[in-house]
Amino acid sequence: MGDDEDLEKLDEMIREEEKKSPAKKVLVCPECNSTDVVYYVGGELGYQYRCKNCGYVGAFILEK
Repeated sequence: MGDDEDLEKLDEMIREEEKKSPAKKVLVCPECNSTDVVYYVGGELGYQYRCKNCGYVGAFILEK
């Protein structure tokens, strides 16, 4: 599988998970407490997140 196919598959998995969740969770950066956090990468090892405010990248994220 190529990189583009992998990214498309990952995006589809994320969209499917978002549909399953009845309540939206607010992601909070553990470094600066910003809520401007997005999914960064994911896959077999789980999700990584990126904070747009401070640049934090990691698997540990707070949820409200």
